Amino acid sequence: MTSEAFNIALKPSTYIDLLMQLRKVGDDRNPEDIVPVAVRYWLAANGAGAVRGYQWKELFLPHGTELRVRFRYTYHYAIVEGDRIMADGESVTPRSWLLGLTGTVRNPWRDIWVRRTVNGCWTHASMWRSSHQLKSVQPYADRRRQVRRSSDL
Repeated sequence: MTSEAFNIALKPSTYIDLLMQLRKVGDDRNPEDIVPVAVRYWLAANGAGAVRGYQWKELFLPHGTELRVRFRYTYHYAIVEGDRIMADGESVTPRSWLLGLTGTVRNPWRDIWVRRTVNGCWTHASMWRSSHQLKSVQPYADRRRQVRRSSDL
């Protein structure tokens, strides 16, 4: 492929919005320099590559999924990047993340909340897991999962 440039039609309103945004963030580049970057980001985001994510037992967490834990009145966050869960710049597993935060062995299915999309709601990992499992034959078999520990307050 050669390094020839092609002209692409852009609506004037879109061009002006781009100029205003560049000025707003203090970026000195020309819009002509930004358009190829935007196209490459779009191609990467919409590429036909394999879906990346973290496989946590029977639950698949796609790239970009956020994880949250509340411990001692503070929320701690992690995110799925590629095929790893990253928390505070380190690659962790759900269990090791909780162990590092709390110093005790806890059930990650009960303590971790999951948000798959930015606009999505936070859902207990156990709820995601139970929606993918067969329902228990015995009633109240999962009652311990529904009871909160006093240290979670």
